[in-house]
Amino acid sequence: MAYVEIDLAKIKFNALMLKQKLDQRNLEMMPVIKCVAGDKLIVEALKSLGFDQMGDARMVNIDQLNDEALSYMLIRTPNRSELEDCVNKTAISIQTDIETIRLLNETAKAQGRKHKILLMVDWKDSREGVLTYDVVRYINEIMYMPNICLAGLAFNFMCFMDFPPTEEDILRINQFIQNVEKDTGYPLNMISGGNSSALPLLDYCTFGRINHLRIGESLFRGVSTVDQQPIHYLYQNAITLKAEIIEIKPRIDVKRDTSYLQAILDIGHIDTVVEDIMPLNNQIKVMGATSDHLMIDLQNADYYQTGDVIEFTLGYNALAQSMYQKTLKHVYIKDAGVQVLVDHFKTHPDHVQIRP
Repeated sequence: MAYVEIDLAKIKFNALMLKQKLDQRNLEMMPVIKCVAGDKLIVEALKSLGFDQMGDARMVNIDQLNDEALSYMLIRTPNRSELEDCVNKTAISIQTDIETIRLLNETAKAQGRKHKILLMVDWKDSREGVLTYDVVRYINEIMYMPNICLAGLAFNFMCFMDFPPTEEDILRINQFIQNVEKDTGYPLNMISGGNSSALPLLDYCTFGRINHLRIGESLFRGVSTVDQQPIHYLYQNAITLKAEIIEIKPRIDVKRDTSYLQAILDIGHIDTVVEDIMPLNNQIKVMGATSDHLMIDLQNADYYQTGDVIEFTLGYNALAQSMYQKTLKHVYIKDAGVQVLVDHFKTHPDHVQIRP
């Protein structure tokens, strides 16, 4: 039976390493749990490390967690039906649309609450956000909304356009923040300066006023979102997909008039994004899939038998679809050796130490 294997020890280790790196730059790390479908045991693992706020784009994930010890940031502008939940169930939300903010103000007023927001600025990703020349106008209106508290600004990279943040972006963002404060007279205390794509800048860039990053993909996949290369201090196999061989037969490739040994596995397009999974065994390759069958060319790996399990690493799209797919069982493990590292992990201002 196909299943997703989740190594909670490796997720914890990745989180500790990333937090250490961000702490060195005086940056707060907020785990973003949308690609793991707000998985409760993963969130509990992160919570045990001291993370008390999670970011998600879906209210349904926040609803299912139902943990009053945690606070949540909604990182996508809510639709009209989500306004009450946004006010009631999140501590802060990222907003991009002035009419939605007006409605949030009215919703919060009706509930006798104040709701905290960040304004997302469209810097160069072109997915969502307030255009830079409108930011001052937005703030000048928002600061007089009695039930909205503007905490600061947010920025996004590499969610739609393949433009990673650069050192020049960081410099210009800091200049932009300074100018906005000067024009509005409003202090911007929280600057959420990006996501996992900002991690490569940690080694050589000063972030200035940026004091917060939203980290999801690199936490769970252990790769740089800029070039998809492994981050050397993180595990790339914290979450994997495992599928069982249900048939092995010799086949003929009619296009090439060659023979090959084919295995069929018990997953398909319903379960994951087939184009985004990679066998850990590089001697075999994915040929294609139907809705619930995955075809593998075993090539020279003729030692496989029916009932054997093949393990795959997951790209971001495959990870997200597999985690949200209710027909795939989740199996949780803790690598014993990695768990020892987690249990003895100690941070230091300059480096990571392992306590004896």
